[in-house]
Amino acid sequence: MTEKELIKKLELVLEKEPHNYSKILELSSSIAEFDKENVRFSVDAGVINRLGKELVGRHETAVSELVKNSYDADALTVDLYFKDCDKPGGTLTIEDSGLGMTREQLVKGFMTISSSDKIHNPKSPRYNRTRAGQKGIGRFATQRIGQELTIVTQTLKSDKALKVTIDWDKYEMDSNLLLISNTIEEVEKEKEEGTTLTIKNVRDSWSDTMIKRAYKYISDLLQPFPLSDRFEKSKNDPGFKATFYRNGNVIIDEESAFFQHALAEIEAYVDENGQGFYSFKSEKLSIPEEVYLIGKKDREDKYLDLKNIHLKAYYFIYNSNNTSFIPKTVNTYVLENAKVNGGVRLYRNGFRVLPYAEKDDDWLGLDASARRRSIIAPHSNLHFFGFTEVIDKDGDNFQELSSREGLLETNSLKELKDFGYKVLTDVAIKISQVRERKGTAGQKDWDKKTTKEIIKEVKKEFDEISKDDKGNITIKLKTINDKLVELEEVEEKETLEREAKAKELLKEIQLLRILASLGLTIGEFVHEVNHYEPAFKYDAEFLTNLIKDTEGKKAGIRLQKNLEAFTVYTSFFKDAISKNVNRELEPIELREPVSNFIEIITPDLIRSNIDFEKPEFIGYNLFTCPMHSSEWASILFNFYTNAKKAIAKKATTGKITIEAGKIKDKVYLEFSDNGIGIAPDKEDEIFEAFYTTSNPSGSNSSELEELSGTGLGLKIVKDIIEGYGGEVFVTKPKENYKTTIRIELPKTNIEDYE
Repeated sequence: MTEKELIKKLELVLEKEPHNYSKILELSSSIAEFDKENVRFSVDAGVINRLGKELVGRHETAVSELVKNSYDADALTVDLYFKDCDKPGGTLTIEDSGLGMTREQLVKGFMTISSSDKIHNPKSPRYNRTRAGQKGIGRFATQRIGQELTIVTQTLKSDKALKVTIDWDKYEMDSNLLLISNTIEEVEKEKEEGTTLTIKNVRDSWSDTMIKRAYKYISDLLQPFPLSDRFEKSKNDPGFKATFYRNGNVIIDEESAFFQHALAEIEAYVDENGQGFYSFKSEKLSIPEEVYLIGKKDREDKYLDLKNIHLKAYYFIYNSNNTSFIPKTVNTYVLENAKVNGGVRLYRNGFRVLPYAEKDDDWLGLDASARRRSIIAPHSNLHFFGFTEVIDKDGDNFQELSSREGLLETNSLKELKDFGYKVLTDVAIKISQVRERKGTAGQKDWDKKTTKEIIKEVKKEFDEISKDDKGNITIKLKTINDKLVELEEVEEKETLEREAKAKELLKEIQLLRILASLGLTIGEFVHEVNHYEPAFKYDAEFLTNLIKDTEGKKAGIRLQKNLEAFTVYTSFFKDAISKNVNRELEPIELREPVSNFIEIITPDLIRSNIDFEKPEFIGYNLFTCPMHSSEWASILFNFYTNAKKAIAKKATTGKITIEAGKIKDKVYLEFSDNGIGIAPDKEDEIFEAFYTTSNPSGSNSSELEELSGTGLGLKIVKDIIEGYGGEVFVTKPKENYKTTIRIELPKTNIEDYE
C-alpha cells in the first residue's frame, strides 16, 4: 500500500474499530516507514529466542532465576512442580506466596524488555530484601524452559486475578516484536496474593540430579529455619523456602538439602502448668526419641511464669579431623550459613521478635557458655538452627520495648532463657556421651571405652551373677546375656565395616602408589628421550631424502610426522613435570591449558578419527582460583581418555568440544563428546572411587594396563576440583553431543590478585 492508502485505512479503523489496538499499531508502524527525515530502531521478534538462549544458557539456571523473582516479590514460599518432565514435553508449575502483580506491574514490568523497575527499586517493598534476580532475565528464563507460559497473578487489594498466556513459538524471525499480542484477562482469584507460572511443553528432560542442582543455585537465598505453623505476616523477614516436586513427590526441600545433615532434631515444650520437657533423636547416632523433664532448679520443678512454650531446633556438629557427620560438599555451605543465621529465633504470637538470633546476638548465652569451657560439648549458636515460639495474646508476660525492638526483661523472659539454654546444652552433653566424648570439664571418671572393654565388663558381671543363688538370677542372667550378644554383634559389625574400609583404602593407596611411581617413570623417560630426539629427527630426514621410490618416500614422511607428534607429547610431559617441581599456586586462565591440551592431542585425534570442534570461550579473564597448572593436564587427559572409550564403544565418527566461561563468582569448563552417553542413574556414581565401565584386564595384564581401568581417574579429578572449593558433575549434553561434564571453580579477579 502507498502512504496515503495506509493513512486512509488507519482513519477508517479509528472510526469503525477504535479498540482494535493491534490493527492500529500495525498500520501506524507501516506508516512510520515512509518517514524520510527520521529513522527508528525496530525489533525483530526473533530476539526473544536469541536472548533466551544467550542470557539463560542452561535450564537449571533458568529455573533458579524464576525462583529469585519469587524471592524479590517477598514470597515466603515457592513450590515447583515438575510433571512428566523426565522427557521433553512435560509441564513445570511455579507457585509462590509473594505480593503478586497489578496490571501496571505486569505490563510495565514483566512484559517490558529491560525493565528499569529493579534499578529504581533495589529493595523489595514488604521485607526490604535486596533484589536477587538479574534485571529482566525472568521472562527469558520461561522461554528457555518451555514453549507456552501462562501467568496467573493477584494482589491483596485486587478482587480478581490477571491471566496472560504467551506462546513463545509466535516470536519467530522476520516478524515485528511490537505486533505480536498476548491476551490479558481477569479471572477468579486462586488465593489472596501471589503468582503462578505454568510452563507447558518443556524443552528439556529433567533428571533428579538436575532438579537438585537448580535448587542449589538458589541456596544462598534460603534461610534454613523451621517455622511455626501458626506463623503470621510480620514486618521482619521470616525467611524464604523452596520445595521442588516431581509428579507429586518431594525431590528436594530444606529438609533434604539442609536439615538431613543435622546430627540431632530437638523438640521442647513448657505446658500450660509450667512443666518443661524435651525430646531429641539422632538417626546418625542411632538415638531413638525419648522424653526428658527439665525444670527451673531441679528437673521436676515447674516454671512459675512460663506457659505454652514451644522450641524446635536442629543440632549440627561440623567436620573436623576426627568427625565427619556432614558431606564435604555441604559442610562449608552449612557452616557459612550458620555464621549468619545460626541460633534460635524468637517468635511472639507468630511474629518474629528482633534482635534475637540476629548475627552476634547471644540471647540464650550459648556463645558465652562455649567460651567459658565449663561445657566442652559443641553448643554455640553456630551449632543450632531453630525457633522458640511463645503465645502471649494479652501481652502480660512478654512485653515489647517502646522501641519495638526486643522485649522487657520480665521474669517470663528470664525463665525462657533458662529453659532454652538448659534444653540445648543438655542435648549437647547427652550426644557427647553417646559419642564417647567428654561433655563437661568437671566430668569425673571419664574414660573412653572400646567395645571390647565394655564386653569384658559385661562378662565380669556375668561371671559374678552366675555365682549368685538368689531367685532373680535367671532374669539377671538373661538380661546380661542379651546385652552381651548385642555388644558382640555390634563389635562384629564394626570390625567388618572397618575391615571393608581398610581394604578399600589400601586398594586406593596401592593404586595411588602406582600413579606416583608411574609419574616418576614418565619423568625419567622424558628426560632420557630428550637426548635421542635430535638424532631421531636427523635420521628420519636423512632417510626420507635418501629414498627415491614413491612408497618409501611416503613412509619417510609419515615417520617424520609421527616423530613430530611424539616430540609434542614429550614436550608436554616435560613442561608438566617441570611445572610440578614448582609448588606455587597461581590463577589459571582457562584458554591456556585448553590450548596446550588441543595442541598435544591433535595427532591422536587424526589417528582416532575424532573431530575436535573449535573450543568456545565466553568472556575474557577466565581465571580460576590459584591452582597448580599441572593439575589441568590430569583433568583434561582424564576427560579425553574417557571420551575416546565412549566413542569407541559407539563405533562412530568421534566428536569432542570444550566450552569455558564465567558466571557470577565462578568460572566453568564443559567437556562434551558424542560417545555412548551416561545413564541418568550413573551420573553421580562415575565420580566414585573404583567405578569403571572398562572391561576387566586379563591375568597377564601389566600393572599399567590394570591401572587404566580402575575407575580412579574421575575420582582424582573430583578430589582436585573439590579441593579448591569447586564442583564437577554431569550436566545436560550440548546439542549434537551425548555427554557433557562440567567443572565449576571459584574465579579470581586478576586485578585484585596482582
